[in-house]
Parts: sequence; structure tokens; C-alpha cells
Amino acid sequence: MRKYVKKFISTIIPLFVLIQISNASNHSPEEDFIKTFSDNAISILSNTEISEQEKGEEFTSIVMSSIDLNLISKFVLSKAWKSATADQKERYLKVFKTYFINSYANKLNQYSGEKVKIIGSEVKGKYTIVDSIIVREGTDTIQINLKWRILNRDGNIKIIDLNIEGISLIIAQREEFQSFLANNDSDLNKLILKLENINN
Repeated sequence: MRKYVKKFISTIIPLFVLIQISNASNHSPEEDFIKTFSDNAISILSNTEISEQEKGEEFTSIVMSSIDLNLISKFVLSKAWKSATADQKERYLKVFKTYFINSYANKLNQYSGEKVKIIGSEVKGKYTIVDSIIVREGTDTIQINLKWRILNRDGNIKIIDLNIEGISLIIAQREEFQSFLANNDSDLNKLILKLENINN
């Protein structure tokens, strides 16, 4: 009887391992990337055991390693980027980094204790759209849809945009910046000053 049990165990354990490997392979690299990023980000922002400064530093670190800031910066500035001087570009990139990270933090800081569930992903041109929802443990009454636009350059995965309930962060940001420039004689220096004031 013992020999039978041992034989059964030795047969079934490798099978479970194979099933786990098979299930893991069902997730794309982009999906795994977003799952790890979102869980870590929410964990940092909801951590009550560290100071606000430590929280900000940790969140900045994870965001900066996960997004393509240069691409996002140029996109939201649109044609104003091309006509900007080298000094303006340098100053703009510096203030936009802080502004963008604060914007991300404000969006994700609304969630505390929730988990991100990956629904699936779809390739659209050179981008992958990862579909997910934020759900609160123990209830299904709160479900926030998040769609992440991902760029994968030979394994170097970066977040390009976050769409919350149908609203794209970078498109909304682009429209806001373009409206400001249109009402201020396309003066990039005024936009930079505005961002500096917001950051402070």
C-alpha cells in the first residue's frame, strides 16, 4: 500500500508542477509587468509604517523605472517640443518629471488595500494594451477599470499611458497643456513656470 502511495505522489507532484508552469505561461510579459508594478505601487502608497518622504521616494523610484518619461514628455507637449530651445527642453523635462509622478500618485493613492486583477491584453500596432480592474477584497461592489498602454522593445517593457475608466492620462494632459499654450501665446516658459508652481 505504501509503495502505491509513494508511486502516486511521485506521479502527481510533477503533474502539479507542469500545471503551474502552464498557467504561468498563459500570462504575457506585459501582463506580468503591470501586475507587479501596480501591486507594488499601491502597496507603497498605502503603507502607513513609513513616512511621507520615504513613501514618495519609493514611489518615484518604481515609477521612473517603469515608464518611458521622455516619450510621454514629448507627446504631451506635442509640436511645442520641436520648437523649444535646448534650455527649455531641459527645464521642462525636470519639472514635468515631478508633475507627472505626483499625478500618478494622486490617481493610485485613492486605493488602499485593493488588488489589481489582470483581465487580459491585446496587441495594437507597436503597443500592448493590458486590461485590468482594481477590486476591493471581500466585495465586488468596487471595480475600477484600468487599461495600461505598454511598449515592449525587445524585452525592455515601459508604461506609456494609463487609462482610468475610459480617460487617458496622457491624452488629457496633452489637451490641458495645448489649451494653456494656446491661451498664452504658445509661450513654453509660462507653462514651465506653471508646473514649477504646482510642484512647489
